[in-house]
Amino acid sequence: MKYNYLFIALFFIATSVNAQKDYVITVDGKDYEIALDSNEDVKIKGKLVNIALKKKDTLLLDDDYFELKYTKQHKVSRVEIESDIEQIMLMTAGGSGLIIQKYGSFNPSMLQEMMMNEVTKESVSYGYNLKREDYDKELSSGETIKVLKSVLTYKGETEVYEVMAHGKKDEGIIVMTLNMNLGVEDGGEDMIQLMWNSLSIKP
Repeated sequence: MKYNYLFIALFFIATSVNAQKDYVITVDGKDYEIALDSNEDVKIKGKLVNIALKKKDTLLLDDDYFELKYTKQHKVSRVEIESDIEQIMLMTAGGSGLIIQKYGSFNPSMLQEMMMNEVTKESVSYGYNLKREDYDKELSSGETIKVLKSVLTYKGETEVYEVMAHGKKDEGIIVMTLNMNLGVEDGGEDMIQLMWNSLSIKP
């Protein structure tokens, strides 16, 4: 902006991504309401200035244990299951996405196989054919982890589940991906791939 004498700070006061003016931009001590992905003309010291507020295409989920990237089309939701277990989710409208369970009092690595059995048993009971395709994955932070992968098929439908676990002495995470519409363009496959390419465990 050519008005470089102004000190500009952005204060995000809501997480909504609709057309409402859910954000406030503070310019030189004065607040202006603005909607995400919109342009507003405001007067600053008598001069008309056009202000735009946009969200980056790729965002960073930065946690104290891990970090990963996701696109602005998806919203992160968090819920505390118990006092030391937090669940983080990114899902598409079609039910694909990823679920992260973060444990604060024990290493959850022993739960990896149990988690896979829990998420696939209903489909197997219904009649889906299950094929395991487990593999090793090197994370961007350098760790090599084992990923459990189940491919379930039934009458032309395919579901894919992946589960990884990483733990330290008294903490850890389980990451589960769900691709409920293999081959369908709902953003799920891209979300999962971006997560695997960017997932990093912090030291």
